[in-house]
Amino acid sequence: FWGDPHLRTFDGGRPSFYGDGEYWIVRSNLVKIQGRYMGTKYTKGLAATNKVIVGGAFLHGHTITVGTLESGDLTSDGKPILQSFPSSFHLPAGLGTVTYNDHGALVDPATSVWEKRVVTMNLPLGITITVFRWKNYLDLRIRMPQIPGMDGSCGNFNGDSSDDTTAAIFDRIGSRVPPGDNMFMHRGPVHWTSAEQALLDRCDEGKLAHAKEQCGGDSTPPQKSCLLDFCFGANEHVLQYAKQLGL
Repeated sequence: FWGDPHLRTFDGGRPSFYGDGEYWIVRSNLVKIQGRYMGTKYTKGLAATNKVIVGGAFLHGHTITVGTLESGDLTSDGKPILQSFPSSFHLPAGLGTVTYNDHGALVDPATSVWEKRVVTMNLPLGITITVFRWKNYLDLRIRMPQIPGMDGSCGNFNGDSSDDTTAAIFDRIGSRVPPGDNMFMHRGPVHWTSAEQALLDRCDEGKLAHAKEQCGGDSTPPQKSCLLDFCFGANEHVLQYAKQLGL
């Protein structure tokens, strides 16, 4: 994951997600990873990864949450961890180790100008999650085995990148994490900017009609945020496009 947020799925797909909200990054019976994507003042309201939470049966009900440097959010089971730098934290019952240091190959080479603050989770099932904390967004890398039935922003790991489009992922699992499955303590705010509205006004009519069916309308900020993903999730360069339009 990098930027606003672009990603390479387990199968090599390249979906993008521009709306605000809580999304499934990985959804399976064993492993659950969710992300909060939120706009910043530097991205004209287009979302970047703001926070991630890791949990599920493979962690025996425990959770790990990592937020931006601005948020200061770095917890396990809702309690602060890794409050010094560098430092390490051991999960209960030998489930794994979480370290906080400046080690790790960057996801986005453009961030090499900044001092690294890297959270690395070494977890059961051979899963490694590396989170690069920047001032107001996160980059991350997930290494894990294929788990039957898995899906999410990272795709379904079935060896076929063609079904890892933003729209296909939403059609399979929904556009946002439903209320009963949300692992975060609360929902994040969903903002809607004039630049995002100007982009939505340029959405292809066919895409927009399908999106309205999936998003439940086009009147509220959460609905519009969902529409934006359907309309532009196949375009990695929407921020550049918005700048070219003078938005």
